Amino acid sequence: MFNFTKKYRNALANANEQAAKASEKYNAAIKQIEQLEDALTQSYKAQVLMIEDVKNCVASLYAVQSQLQSVVVYLEHSDQHILELKEENKVLSSSTDEWLKRAIKLEFEVLAAKDQLKKIENERDLTVKMYERLQAQLMSSDKKNNRDINQG
Repeated sequence: MFNFTKKYRNALANANEQAAKASEKYNAAIKQIEQLEDALTQSYKAQVLMIEDVKNCVASLYAVQSQLQSVVVYLEHSDQHILELKEENKVLSSSTDEWLKRAIKLEFEVLAAKDQLKKIENERDLTVKMYERLQAQLMSSDKKNNRDINQG
């Protein structure tokens, strides 16, 4: 019986030792699982924060995209308006050229009319002088005729 007890004790000691090792391994595994769960929880929290950041960034990008589209529309409208103004400027420039040509033509016509007026005034002055001379001659010949008639 003594042998049986010794074997039983040895077996029990081995079993206790194995149980202690298994318990240590179990405790180490539990601790590792808890650490992994903590790391997983931290990772999940970080992922949730990153998802929120991504959502905020996407919302900001939509706002920026909307603003950029507004800018594009404004620039297209501005480009169209600039083209219209250029066309209007060409028309006005052409019109200005026409008015300038008309003004120059009218200026020449005015100068020609002034020259014509001077000629007419000179002719009038000559006619008036001739009329005065003729009248003077007529008066002097009338006086002479009157003297001759009075003397004769």
